[in-house]
Amino acid sequence: MPAHSPRFIAGLAMLCLGFFDGVLGVAWLSIHSDLSVSLESLGWVLGAVGIGSAVGSAIFPSLVRSTAHLNLLSISLGVQALVLFAVVLSQQYWVFVLLYAIRGIANGLAHAALNAFFAQRISPQHLMNIHGGWGIGTASAGFLSGLMIAADWGWESVYLFGGALSLAAMGAVFKTRHNFHHLGVSLDSKQHDVFRMTLPIVFAVLSGALYVGLEQGIGNWISSILVAVDGASIQQAGIATGLFWGGLTLGRFTLTRIPVSTLQMLRWASALIGVILLVLILMPTELKIVAYAFLGFAMAPMSAFILTAGARLVPAGKRDLMMAIQVLSFSAGAAVIPAALGGVASVTSIAMVHIGFIGVAALLIVSIWITVKE
Repeated sequence: MPAHSPRFIAGLAMLCLGFFDGVLGVAWLSIHSDLSVSLESLGWVLGAVGIGSAVGSAIFPSLVRSTAHLNLLSISLGVQALVLFAVVLSQQYWVFVLLYAIRGIANGLAHAALNAFFAQRISPQHLMNIHGGWGIGTASAGFLSGLMIAADWGWESVYLFGGALSLAAMGAVFKTRHNFHHLGVSLDSKQHDVFRMTLPIVFAVLSGALYVGLEQGIGNWISSILVAVDGASIQQAGIATGLFWGGLTLGRFTLTRIPVSTLQMLRWASALIGVILLVLILMPTELKIVAYAFLGFAMAPMSAFILTAGARLVPAGKRDLMMAIQVLSFSAGAAVIPAALGGVASVTSIAMVHIGFIGVAALLIVSIWITVKE
């Protein structure tokens, strides 16, 4: 039954977290006009949610000592729902940024709690399925935003829908939170070994920051790049964003069937990401829209396999700490890289953002391959 399936409940929570992440990229094309700010101001919003996520990840180890993982997840989803409703009422840019920072804190806590609880209890393939729920949320948010804005329903309608969805997920997690404590920790190790920051751990953490920063940067900047540089319509931008997140989601449900090791998957997926980003420069607009789906597919295995690889590098008693460090690095990457890309766009042009993507992808390839070698 769904209520007893960790993949269903965790996947539903991830779907809602992904929906919030997927709304902004397309909706910003309308929101920035209502707030009377430039298109490039998106970078500050992305920076705010990323910094908030870093704060949430940082305080997770302290909070989890007194509050159970799934209780923290439920509370975080409730805060996210309230923020989604409040965003609709915001009339000033600074209020909008502040609300996204608050949501970032809830987001960091939610990801840390969910991943810390399930990553050491299920296989990396099943964890990738759960992360596929996040992809479903982001893809559907991109599609819905483009369609609703094009139909003159307004960007507010998408945020209201996302708030209702988050409330439903909060209730589902809270009601079923006692159904999964029978799951045993699947990764064997000594409980009281000392946590040492070894070179593989450093590069596993760095790889996570680079990957999530790249993923969030691409997912949130696609629409602005296509509209400002390629002359695409808002509806086309929404389709491209949805295809990117949709490709990522499809990959998280299908790549689990490929019989390769975690390290092999990370090595070849990172290389493929770089190749596709290079080829995208040469494509006409119509092909770019489709190619973003393949880019998302190539990025699909990265986060789950990086998390699992990191968890297996430390003693079992230190995995909550390691997970918090990894999610903190995810949040730092999500804050710094998209915001830095926004700075590049403000100083030069939005067209340079794609060059930034290629630079981050190159660093990711180096970091992953050093991790694999070590």
